[in-house]
Amino acid sequence: MNFLEQLVAEWYEYRGYFVRTNVKIGKRERGGWSGEMDVVAFEPKKKTLVHLETSCDALGWKKRKEVFAKKFKTAKKYYKKEFGFPIREIKRIAIAYNKCKSNKIADNTGNIETLSIQKLGDEIIKEMRKRGGIMRGIVPEKYPLLRAIQFAIWRIDK
Repeated sequence: MNFLEQLVAEWYEYRGYFVRTNVKIGKRERGGWSGEMDVVAFEPKKKTLVHLETSCDALGWKKRKEVFAKKFKTAKKYYKKEFGFPIREIKRIAIAYNKCKSNKIADNTGNIETLSIQKLGDEIIKEMRKRGGIMRGIVPEKYPLLRAIQFAIWRIDK
């Protein structure tokens, strides 16, 4: 699991989702898998499944969109089979290191929301600032990346 996948997994679990990472899908008869989902988060009260794919590559936006669309198309076939619980809504989010040229990727399986790592960072920083300093609202130690971000913000804001 890479840094961005870890950060996304921590962020969703911290917010109350049940999270799985690097979920292999579509076992092939001769070995291997059809694909892998980077991060899958389930919010049980709303029964919302969030499938997140991340990218830190240097590809141009056109090529990256194709890669994301292919990964989500492959995964869509396995959502219900892989997760044996009722799902009311499925959200698909592509998170890219560079700025996304649009906020949606349209494909033949429905829209995929896009989010830049910068926007994700803004969300996390806003939440960490709400918690206050590390003496009052420390992030639990099971979220080392979020805790490091909180500590850095505390030092910068001090």
